[in-house]
Parts: sequence; C-alpha cells; structure tokens
Amino acid sequence: MKSEDILDWYPAQLPPVKIILGNAILEVGKSGRPINTRTLLEFLQVSQDKQQRRDDKTAMQTAIDVLRDNQRVNGRL
Repeated sequence: MKSEDILDWYPAQLPPVKIILGNAILEVGKSGRPINTRTLLEFLQVSQDKQQRRDDKTAMQTAIDVLRDNQRVNGRL
C-alpha cells in the first residue's frame, strides 16, 4: 500500500505522522548526521523496531512509507 492511499483514507493520521517525521528530523540533526531521506528512513526503521505496545504503529509505518515514496519519486538512481 502506498502512502498516498493511506493518507487519502485516513486524514486523521496526518498530525501524528508529521510529529513522527519532525521528531526524526530533530534526533537525526542532534546526532550530527546529514538530514536526508536515507538517514531519516534508517532512524525510523530502528525506532519502529523499538516501539512499545501503545505506540502508534500505523502512523510510524505511514511515515516510513511517505519517505520511501519520496525517495522513489525524487531519489537519484
């Protein structure tokens, strides 16, 4: 499923996804790594593995899908 499908059907997920992406940008920036799609994806994938039971797993997966789609569409080959 593509991220645009999820966001079209569940617009209420947009604020949590924005929060997850914003936090990822802040954490990657604090670590001194360059802020780009690849580093954000790596950070979110590691964070996804550490998620607790009550965390919003759907919003996390949507954020990862958004970054993957962005990388697919705008990435260099």
